[in-house]
Amino acid sequence: MTNNFFNEYQDTNNCNTSEGSNGGCTIDPSVYALEELLLNEIKQIAFYVVKLSDFNMKDDKIIQNAVHALSVILINTAFKLDDYKKLLYSLEEDKFKVRECYLKNAKEKSIKYELVENAHKLPINPSRTNLLRLGETIVSEKRREYEPKKFDLIELIAFFARTTSINIEKLASLGYQNFEWNFQILKFLNLTNISSKKTEKLKQNICDFSKISFDIWQKLTETLEETYGKRIETDINFEIKEGKSILVSGSDLNELDKLLNAIGDRKINVYTNSSLFTAFCYPHFLKYKNLIAHFGYENAQVDFTNFKGPIFTTQNFLQKVDYLRHGTIYTTKIISPEKMIRVENNDFEPLIENALNSTGFTAEDVEKNTKIKLKYNTKEISKIIEKAQDEDIYVIIGSYKKEEIVKQFKDKTLIELDSPVEIQLLIYILKERNCKNLNLIFTHCTPNTLNILLSTLYFNPKKLYFSKCPNSIINPHIINALTKEFNAGII
Repeated sequence: MTNNFFNEYQDTNNCNTSEGSNGGCTIDPSVYALEELLLNEIKQIAFYVVKLSDFNMKDDKIIQNAVHALSVILINTAFKLDDYKKLLYSLEEDKFKVRECYLKNAKEKSIKYELVENAHKLPINPSRTNLLRLGETIVSEKRREYEPKKFDLIELIAFFARTTSINIEKLASLGYQNFEWNFQILKFLNLTNISSKKTEKLKQNICDFSKISFDIWQKLTETLEETYGKRIETDINFEIKEGKSILVSGSDLNELDKLLNAIGDRKINVYTNSSLFTAFCYPHFLKYKNLIAHFGYENAQVDFTNFKGPIFTTQNFLQKVDYLRHGTIYTTKIISPEKMIRVENNDFEPLIENALNSTGFTAEDVEKNTKIKLKYNTKEISKIIEKAQDEDIYVIIGSYKKEEIVKQFKDKTLIELDSPVEIQLLIYILKERNCKNLNLIFTHCTPNTLNILLSTLYFNPKKLYFSKCPNSIINPHIINALTKEFNAGII
């Protein structure tokens, strides 16, 4: 099972077609419309934030709130409408505040003011039907406004801004704030408000923002090491132990840390899921004797069904969970799916009590001596780079269908980074190597890996490749922009 762990990371998550048998493999139109309505409020805030900056004025709190909201990516059709409305209408309040501040200053300085294009007032009666109707109107207007090539780039900009805001949120959870980065994200998003922008200029803006996103990634990797210790090469264990258990899925290490602290000495075995296998790379997490192993692959439908115990999904968990078990999944997501129980104020006691009262794994479930190695060897990489001199180097990030990919480049100089979420070694390579001879091959396609790919554009690598993307979470217009405007190849 574990030999194919990183292969399954892609396989079980990728529907491989734009049309699934039950619609589960595509972006749900109603979810897309409601996402656009939420995004439209943030875009209007971004417009007035940028305008206000012309007067050397910034409201850091409103900017921070907008970036926080921008990190929300809806996937599930069945999410809690009250959560959605609370966030949406709080954004409207911030929009009115920053708009009035801008108009007041423009009037005082006798400067002609501008208003955002395609502004819409939220309905007084915020029923799901009314919100959905408004979202659909915004989607239709946007499609009419842009020709296809520019529309693809507009979608890419929104995606890039949103996935970068997730990293900003992770940094904030680790105690690091950079208000200038928050502003730059909104300034970048504001490009989607300017219909007159030329395509080539938008492409340049994307490459410029790539440097900011790369810097954020670099700061995140540094902060993780400052918080959890210097990263190490490690074996990731897949054993299953008898006993009470909790599964933690997502990508937020600080939330895993808080849960483990809350459990303390109580006899509950904790398993990671999704990209949280990276916890085993940091010495801090080795102190937790009840952090047992990694469980499952990257398909929540399968992993959650097979797990015997309650499940905790962190803030940036990005998978569909419409058909999962009711009452045993907990979350800290800003807008939580209907079938999840919210964890408020880091109070994990209801989750812990659920685990203590559950059956857990039995003696028949026990699996031992199953593990894979997650390599971290900068010296080995430096030797490959030095030996290659001016020859092309092909960096393979992840191991989905890696044997097939290696065959395609069998006569080339290869650097293999097995983890699909590897960024730290990639940063090392980009700073060590002349990028004009560097080819980057991403064998997985998730919001996280595509953000990493986009963050390398600033370095102008010779060629970028990525795997076929799951249409359930990656808008096909983003793929069009990457392949047609940035000459990225699909493998």
